[in-house]
Amino acid sequence: MNVLASAGLAVDPAGRALLLDLVHDNLGFPLTIPEQATGRDHLIEVVNACAKADGGMSALAGAVRMMRPDSPESDAIRRLVHQPRMHDLLPEPESMWLHSVLAGVVPARLAALVRRAAGPAGPVLEVRDAWEAFRLLSDFNTPPSGLPPSLMFVELVAAKCAPELGDQLREWNTVQARRLQAEARLRELRAERERAVPEGTRLHLMIVVQPDGIDPGRHLVSHWRQEDPAEWPPPRGGLVAVAVEQLEHHVDALVVEAERAWSEYRGEVALEFVLPRSLLNLPVHLWCKEHETGDPRPLVLDYPIVVRSLERMRSRQWHRAWRIRWETMMADPSAERVYFCGAEDMVERHRLDAILSDEKWVVMLLDCAPSSRPQPGADALAAGLRSGLPALLWHPDASLDLLREVVTWLVESGGLDDLPARVQASRRAAFREVRIPVDLTVARNLVILWDDPDRLVFLDGPPFPAGPRKGNPDERDRAS
Repeated sequence: MNVLASAGLAVDPAGRALLLDLVHDNLGFPLTIPEQATGRDHLIEVVNACAKADGGMSALAGAVRMMRPDSPESDAIRRLVHQPRMHDLLPEPESMWLHSVLAGVVPARLAALVRRAAGPAGPVLEVRDAWEAFRLLSDFNTPPSGLPPSLMFVELVAAKCAPELGDQLREWNTVQARRLQAEARLRELRAERERAVPEGTRLHLMIVVQPDGIDPGRHLVSHWRQEDPAEWPPPRGGLVAVAVEQLEHHVDALVVEAERAWSEYRGEVALEFVLPRSLLNLPVHLWCKEHETGDPRPLVLDYPIVVRSLERMRSRQWHRAWRIRWETMMADPSAERVYFCGAEDMVERHRLDAILSDEKWVVMLLDCAPSSRPQPGADALAAGLRSGLPALLWHPDASLDLLREVVTWLVESGGLDDLPARVQASRRAAFREVRIPVDLTVARNLVILWDDPDRLVFLDGPPFPAGPRKGNPDERDRAS
């Protein structure tokens, strides 16, 4: 009501009359509004009548928008109407019933459920039980989809409960969503939850490493830790400047922290390092975790480890071709789709680009490790990325003939769709000195760039100079 008064409607009888006419038009039926002695009291009656009518508050917001387009008052009314807070809307008996049900309940992976309901932009909430989580989420604004985060949380908890309690929670949620006119979004959420998570789905810890643009002795590290297989992207874990010599230990700490968060998860997990070209040859596949024990354990024993291209993630002009090749590989992950690059492919400029333009190719074995800087006219890495190939393989020093033998054995043993897991299995086997037809010691240093275009994080700034930027010119690029 105060917002309407600030728009001048408390002192303008003609404006109030027009407001009511617009509200009636938006609703499709008239409201009964008693006349009051003062304009302010009349506005109170208008707001009360709209609040009691189905769709009345939305009709009021639409009327104000028509009368005061793009005004602060119109924006404020829209926020108040479309972003209600649950504690203002939940009747006390409903709140008491839910408290009796959720108090003391700690469903599996509670923190992940809270984070899913709060959304990727929400703050990290430390909660003891499901009721405390609901209470804190009740203070979150309702997103444009219309379903308050607290009701989304109840739906997620219901899926973790015994069938009888789960049914009760879903029935309660349906009633609240109907009252808040959010049934459509609740039905969508239930349909999403009913879709089974594909077999073999993994959780990912994605670590982005970039050179510090000011101090060459440091790297900037961000990370995204997935805790729900159906959620991407998860919340960003922050941006930290790390001394080059401490990078492996910092990754160790991130992995240990992730394992603590994953302690109740029974599925598979994987590590991804998103690196710029200048750092693609970081030996992340040789790093270890739990250094503090005095007996660090190689990461490759516990996780598939891949690198990803920071340049490609940031270069949207490459994404269409990338998605096409990824879908092609998932539909037909046969071994015949691997291209073995040789020195002869670099003899003529753009020869390799022309070869890779054939959508048959989805994976390429490079004849050598990529250089830290582009090599115009003779750059297999750039050709593979721009052509959309989702997977590239290379080795720092093995001969091309030996690499062909090992990679052929890897891809013929099970197709391409889960190549990272087979590379990990080969690295494990190399530790055990398993006798097979190929030399698996090569797998220890085999680098696999494996890029899934469906799992992106948004990174600030283009990969190439794009003219002056607003703000502090010394501001460093950072992931967001």
